[in-house]
Parts: sequence; C-alpha cells; structure tokens
Amino acid sequence: MAQDWAGFSEEELRRLKQNKDPFEPQRRIPVKKTRQQLQREKALLEQSQKLGLQDGSASLLPEQLLSAPKQRANSQKPRSPSPVAPSPLTPTSSSGDGKLPGVGSQPQEPGLENSHHGHKSAEVRAPKPDCKVEKKKMELQEKSRWEVLQQEQRLMEEKNKRKKALLAQAIAERSKKTQAETIKLKRIQKELQALDDMVSADIGILRNRIDQASLEYSYARKRFDRAEAEYITAKLDLQRKTETKEQLTEHLCTIIQQNELRKAKKLEELMQQLDVQADEEALQLEVEVEQLLREQEAEAAKQMASVERLCPPDGESVSSELAEENNEPQKQAPSPETDKPGKCCSSSPHRLDCPDPGAKNFSAAVAT
Repeated sequence: MAQDWAGFSEEELRRLKQNKDPFEPQRRIPVKKTRQQLQREKALLEQSQKLGLQDGSASLLPEQLLSAPKQRANSQKPRSPSPVAPSPLTPTSSSGDGKLPGVGSQPQEPGLENSHHGHKSAEVRAPKPDCKVEKKKMELQEKSRWEVLQQEQRLMEEKNKRKKALLAQAIAERSKKTQAETIKLKRIQKELQALDDMVSADIGILRNRIDQASLEYSYARKRFDRAEAEYITAKLDLQRKTETKEQLTEHLCTIIQQNELRKAKKLEELMQQLDVQADEEALQLEVEVEQLLREQEAEAAKQMASVERLCPPDGESVSSELAEENNEPQKQAPSPETDKPGKCCSSSPHRLDCPDPGAKNFSAAVAT
C-alpha cells in the first residue's frame, strides 16, 4: 500500500490544517551535522554529566559569571521540544529525511506562528519537576561554593590586613632606624669635616713654613758651598804659605849657620895668627849671663803690664822702681873677662873681650 500511495490530496490537507492543534509546536527540520560537531557535542555532554548539568553547558566559577546564578538557572530551559507523535494520517517519506511532502512548499499562516510562540512560553513557565530538582541542586552547589569563596576571601582580607599592618610597622621602624642612622651619619660627617678643616689648616701652615725653610736652606746651602769652597782655597793657600815660610826659615837658618861657621873659622885663623887662645868656659858664661838678663827684662815687662792694669795711676812710680832694680844687678855683675889679665878692651878691632855684633844677632835669633 505504501507503494500505491501517491500523496495527500487538497481536501486531506485542508482537513489536516483544520484539525491541527494550535498549541502544538512546529516540528523542527532535522539538520545534518558534521563529524566534528558530533564529537564536540559528545564531549560537552560527558563534561556536563560529570559536573551534574543536564543541558551540557560548562560550569563556571561564581566570580566569572556575569549575572546571578539564580537568574542563570531560571533562564535555562530544554532547547529540544518534546517530539510530536506522528498521526496515522501523516506517513513519512521513503527517503528518510523527515520532510512531509507538500508541507514545505505551502506558506504558513501568521495565526499558526503566534500559537507556536505562545506554546513555547507556556513550556518555559511550566518546567518539569526534574528540572526543578536539578535547579535546586545547582543552587545548593553554587551557594556552598559561594560561601567557601566568601570565607576564603575573608581569610585573604584578614591576612592582607595583617600583612599591611606588619609592613606599615616594619616601614615605620625602618624609617626610624634610617632617620637615626642619617642623624648619626650627618654628625660623623660634620666631625670628619671639622677634622679635615683643622688638618687642612695645619697642613697649609706647615707647607708654607716648609716652603720658607726650603728657600732658606737653599740660600744657606749656597752660602755654605761658597764658604766651603773659599775655606778650601784659603786652607790650600795657607798650606802653601806655611810651606814657603818653613822653607824660607830653614833657608835662613842654614844661611845663618853657614855664616856663623865661616865666622868661627875666620876667628880661629886670626887667633892662630895672633897666638891667642880663647877661653871656652868664659865665653859660655858670658852667653848664659846675657840670656839671664834678657829673661829678667821680659819678666819685668810682664809685671809692669799687670801692675798697670791693676792700678794705672801708680804705674809710673812702679815702673821706675822696677827699672832701677833691673839696672842695679847689671851694674853690680862684673864681667868675667875684665878680671882676667890681657882681656881688657884695646884699640885692636878684633879683640875677644869685645863681643861681635854678628854673634849677638845670631844669639838673639836663636833665642827667639
């Protein structure tokens, strides 16, 4: 019979339209889905079953939700309407796509559309009892999560408050310590600056004195070098002069000695010619007497000088007395040659009793 059926007639279609329930929702046209969409829907369904959700939507944290959880729970509704039982008068097509022949081609009336929307709103307003139980479970879960989150938030706030208080206390203590340290550092810096100023002033004074002393030292060194050079030259000159003086005195002594030797030889020759023998002892005594007289004269002169220094007004009388005393022994001392006969002075210029002036000069030179 299915093969002989050719479709609905116009009368049958009219009758179906008249007998159709206005509150019955329009059957959705099935849409072919790809393999990826099917896998995705399957994964979403598994995840919703794990989390206890029926509609397959992933659960979110309360702080991630944009609206209140109750409104979200109330807004959820079953998207797939209950399938309408096919009437015996509406057979399916042989192709299996679910389309009724002739229905898609005919336009739908606006009254039917309004009745369809009213039926949907009635379904939303009157949910099934299973949905209510699930909503209550969701609300309880969300409330428990919300309370846990609130407790955690309170704990975190208390911890943050304590941490802030500790940080403020630590900052205050550190600031006090830093202020005390800065005060100490400033005081130490001032003391060091004062010491540096004192040291710098002392160093400046000492440097000026050192510069002055170095200049004076350089002048003294130059003068010392000049004096040393002059001293060395003077010493060398003195040494040369002393050497020349010694040489000249030696030469003079040798000349005088040679002259005296010649005189002695000459006198011996003359005495031999005159057959006169010289008394050597008398000559020696005469020389000693002359030396004593000279020594007495020198002592008298020294005494006169000392007396003049002590008492200058009476110096003339004392000097006259000393001169008289010195003259008296000269008068009283007789010459040994006058006592002997044949030794008196004669007209002969070469007599032995008359001393030679050259011999006197020689004796004076030897005495000096």
